[in-house]
Amino acid sequence: MIDRRAVLVALMSCLTALPVAAAEVKFNLLSIEGLVVGTTVRVDAAFGAKHGVKVPSPFEVVVPKTANVVALMDAAPKPGDSFVKFNFGTEDKKLVENIQFVPMTLPLEPEEQRLKLLAKLLAEKAFSQAVEKAAESKRLSVRKVDVNGIASVEVVGFWQSETEGKMYLRIVGIPHPRKPESVFAVANIVAAREEVPSPDDLPRTRGGTVLRHFKYLD
Repeated sequence: MIDRRAVLVALMSCLTALPVAAAEVKFNLLSIEGLVVGTTVRVDAAFGAKHGVKVPSPFEVVVPKTANVVALMDAAPKPGDSFVKFNFGTEDKKLVENIQFVPMTLPLEPEEQRLKLLAKLLAEKAFSQAVEKAAESKRLSVRKVDVNGIASVEVVGFWQSETEGKMYLRIVGIPHPRKPESVFAVANIVAAREEVPSPDDLPRTRGGTVLRHFKYLD
């Protein structure tokens, strides 16, 4: 005769012994107040000579240092024509977010006309190229923003990654105030690992912090 109580106890013992999947850790957004502890990276003629890339409009950014997140720089990553890419990941090499800076040319026109043209280029061309391999994507907003005193344009959306799930996408065009040769930034954030309540919180991401300290050097 089978002792049902003994079988039940044995089953419960097996169940409690099974490993429980760890919840995905979500990293906090950074403060926009006070000084940022980080490394200044200059993308200039010396950078270009070292990494084999032309830099018509030199610039610099600050890459923040934060607990439990590792920042890695990829200079002139291929394929593509980016100047530089910064990857932020966990200590066990899981992506949290990244941001890269790409050259663009934008005709010198009155500011509002220039920003209108830039918005069209980013929303229709840059966004489409960024999500062309995604099974699902959606553009959420196009708006004027300020990048360290420079009137710029931001496009925000999301796309679905096969490996990381939902990804927030932020594209920001930063017109050079004095010449056509300019830069735009493309940032991706893993939604499962970083809480971003609204587009207004994007400057508080690690990539957003890099972008907030963007500065042309000429």
